[in-house]
Amino acid sequence: MNKFKAYLTLIRYPLFAIPIVATLPGIILSGNITWRAGVALFVALLGYWAGMVKNDYFHREHDAIANPHRPLPSRRLDPRGAFIVASTLYVICLILGFLVLNYKAGLMVVVLIMISHAYNALLKERGIWGSISLPVGIGLLSVFGALAVSGTVPILVWYVFAATTLFDFGTHITTTFKDIERDKSIGIATTPLQIGVKPALAVSWTATIAACVIAMLPCLIENVDYRYSLWVILALGATCVTRIPLIFHQTEKNGYLALKGSMIASITFFPSLMSIAMPLWQSALIILPLLAVTIALLQMAKQEV
Repeated sequence: MNKFKAYLTLIRYPLFAIPIVATLPGIILSGNITWRAGVALFVALLGYWAGMVKNDYFHREHDAIANPHRPLPSRRLDPRGAFIVASTLYVICLILGFLVLNYKAGLMVVVLIMISHAYNALLKERGIWGSISLPVGIGLLSVFGALAVSGTVPILVWYVFAATTLFDFGTHITTTFKDIERDKSIGIATTPLQIGVKPALAVSWTATIAACVIAMLPCLIENVDYRYSLWVILALGATCVTRIPLIFHQTEKNGYLALKGSMIASITFFPSLMSIAMPLWQSALIILPLLAVTIALLQMAKQEV
């Protein structure tokens, strides 16, 4: 049971909804929802968890200094065993992608694993390159979802990819502020430390606003129902309310506030465009429960995510 709890900590279980809402738009907008949708969501979730475990594996030496209570530096889990578990999850994703879904989905799984591995093993400590690479992987989950159920990628899914990538890029920069002092002390070059605090905040806000603009383009260019924009507006509102304090005081407390706001905003923003293909109330039945469970888990877990 102790080992199970340690793995729950490793995978940051309160964030389980992120890969789901990032993959769903591709599935819904493909217009071909079958049993493969469930497999695609399962693969996205397993791959996300594997990436979280690999993240702690590759950064366990830094965590031994900055976060010695985490499962690997505290030796609650054996690092080699955690590496094997994460690698096994990746293999399962590949098998499901190629053998259960289709070769296009399988190839996308390969790309996603490569991005995840590059980020965890190399790019996370390379400042803005880390802030860019991981969001690209999150954005590609929508493309994976479309390929998994239909083998094609509709034009609307590319809007989702661009908007999600930019939104997560802005979020990633913002969330690094929660550890800025610790990162500075152990020599990790996050984006704020690499390009400066004020420029990093400016880039973050620019990316977030650009993401919202791209998310709104379909109702202007593709002539679709505008009501999906409600989710975009809610996401932008949650982002602004929780991120504004960070502009004035770049503290760990404000960094965590921005992180929690970003998680809430992501769950409404990532799947927003799927409301183009369904009534608003149906999308609410998907988004709101995931949002409520995430908020509850974040409150209950009191876990550093």
